[in-house]
Amino acid sequence: MEIDLTILGNSSASPTRDRNQSGQYLKMGKCHILIDCGEGTQSRLLKYGLSYQRIDIILISHLHGDHYLGMFGLLNTMSLNGRKNDLIICAPKELKELIELHFAISNSRLTFNIQYIDLGADETFLENEKIQIQSFAVKHRIPCFAFLINELNVRRKLNIDVCEKLQIHQKYFNKLKDGEDLILENGTIIKNERVTFDPEPAFSYGYVTDTLFLEELCSNFLGVQVLYHEATFLDNLIDRAKMAYHSTAAQAGRFALKAFVSQLVIGHFSSRYTDLNDHLEEARSVFPNTELAIEGKCFQFK
Repeated sequence: MEIDLTILGNSSASPTRDRNQSGQYLKMGKCHILIDCGEGTQSRLLKYGLSYQRIDIILISHLHGDHYLGMFGLLNTMSLNGRKNDLIICAPKELKELIELHFAISNSRLTFNIQYIDLGADETFLENEKIQIQSFAVKHRIPCFAFLINELNVRRKLNIDVCEKLQIHQKYFNKLKDGEDLILENGTIIKNERVTFDPEPAFSYGYVTDTLFLEELCSNFLGVQVLYHEATFLDNLIDRAKMAYHSTAAQAGRFALKAFVSQLVIGHFSSRYTDLNDHLEEARSVFPNTELAIEGKCFQFK
């Protein structure tokens, strides 16, 4: 499965001239997930060539405006352009009331159905044959949730050369990818390991935003391949971070280090900062494999 993560916004409560509020577009194979939807998200989707009509799932971490105020415009545009496919919105339960009130007051009706899933602490709230999504409560000024997205049922890879040598018909390929041994019509058994390779490790993505540094949360993200963690402030403003229930770049690095993740991406930067290199250097001093969530940047994984 190919995975693309596009950053739509990396600013905190206030946008800047070149930084939008929180939003990320995660494409995992045929599953398209929007994570948070700050004001202006739909214009960023258009700017970076991403189809809002292909979004299957929207995850909203909490109900501070910089994480959800773009929802109303996005849903309206989806409807104006004739969306028919159902949409899943996973968010604190109050968001459903806000959305329904907005469209009632504006005397508008959506052309598609929304399935709402209310978020709870430490639970698997969505799972299908391809992905599993979990939520974990974090510590912010209002209820807020981190997300863990896991790829499921990673299939084995065919050894085409051996398959051709043994003249195995294509009709058996799916069974082989699913790990089954092959029993030919003449009764011959071909062990799966002979004609396939081990699959690549399943992809996992952690999203932790708007929270105090929580060391106890690390155990829920052990070994994830890619972790996004907020880094609103630099460590010289750690007291300010605590007052605002946010984290610093150094704390994001410590979280990644303690969770043994493979890669860290930091974002949600305060608008007081114009140069983000200090955030990157501070996080890398703790966890070297760190990248900035630069708006428009597309991370590609396999």
